[in-house]
Amino acid sequence: MAFTPGSKRGQMADINMTPLIDVMLVLLIIFMVAAPMLTTGVDVNLPESRTGRNLESEAITVSLARDGRIQFESAFLTEAVLKRRLRERAAQGRKRPVLVRADYAVPYGRVITVVDAVREAGFTQVGFVTQAIPTDSQAR
Repeated sequence: MAFTPGSKRGQMADINMTPLIDVMLVLLIIFMVAAPMLTTGVDVNLPESRTGRNLESEAITVSLARDGRIQFESAFLTEAVLKRRLRERAAQGRKRPVLVRADYAVPYGRVITVVDAVREAGFTQVGFVTQAIPTDSQAR
């Protein structure tokens, strides 16, 4: 608190807002830069499709990396652990669709073993995530 010259009360109760605003703006910029880096995932080269639809917001996602590792809930798992975690999810109630994100280079047999693990856990709606092929109107 500052003293006001010639004041009978002696102290001024004003808050200097400039440092507070400076700190808040710096924090805002830091969070804006850091937020995209917080999203983790496997870099997957998806195959292309003309007829896909977007279910990502309501679905559970299982990813297969190029080297065949399985990622679920931001952790790499074995098939047995994946089945156990999916059974726990299925027991919680509402069964949502499960989307499999497999890299283009992953062998077909490896993808099918993951789909089998998903179905054995009790999920019946299994889909595949693909990359949309741009149409002529989108390419322009």
